[in-house]
Amino acid sequence: MGNAYAITVEGNSKYKTQVGKCLKLLSSKAKSEYKLIKKHIGIINQSNKSGMKAWENPPRYLMSDTTAFYSVTWCASTIAHDAYHSYLYQKHIPNNGGKPPYKKWGGFDAERQAIKYQVQVMKKIGSSNHEINYLKTLDGTHGDTNKDGKLDSTDYKQRNW
Repeated sequence: MGNAYAITVEGNSKYKTQVGKCLKLLSSKAKSEYKLIKKHIGIINQSNKSGMKAWENPPRYLMSDTTAFYSVTWCASTIAHDAYHSYLYQKHIPNNGGKPPYKKWGGFDAERQAIKYQVQVMKKIGSSNHEINYLKTLDGTHGDTNKDGKLDSTDYKQRNW
């Protein structure tokens, strides 16, 4: 992977404008984190659900309107959150190639790591106490939408964010 992606935003004009505000906020208030984001997300794509396709080249963050339009700071922080998942994906690619185990980049522990990173970014970009405090209540299991103790494609299909 190259040192940096120029992040492409795909979606309607309202979506592109919103995500552009978020990227500008990140680049000005969270400079070091923005470097990681540019390295680990190449495309932000308007979608009906949010999630990270870290295995694509370039990595693609699918982001729903619900996430994008909640607030500029929330949107920006989720970009950082999913960039961290992409970072973990790259970090755990086996030496012989192939995909890393899902739990290493998308499992419960990986989710907790991404939340911690997201909180760090939120503090830098001026997120509200409400947003930060909400995020701190999450224990990494919120993605298990069907509550079966694992994160998988069934959970992704049931997401409403």
